Amino acid sequence: LSQALHHAANPARAVAEAARILRPGGRVLALDLRKHDQEWVRDRVGDRWLGFTDADLEGFLAGAGLTHVKVRVGSRSPGDPFTVLIASGIKNDLKH
Repeated sequence: LSQALHHAANPARAVAEAARILRPGGRVLALDLRKHDQEWVRDRVGDRWLGFTDADLEGFLAGAGLTHVKVRVGSRSPGDPFTVLIASGIKNDLKH
């Protein structure tokens, strides 16, 4: 899910659907923006959400039943108001 969640009406549901269609052992990987104050993105590019906290992304993945959830900074440039977060989680392998 690359830069998609901040456009979703219900980001938690989007992550849950991604997790639902995974095979056991599969991984959801989400790249999205950390919470910011750049209101102009709502009108200019259609963002519904002004990013997410690390805890938000962790909650979406854990709430979808994923394990080994990790959230970390993927990219941040000096002077840029946007920080990209990388969040991932694994669907349990029901065979083990």
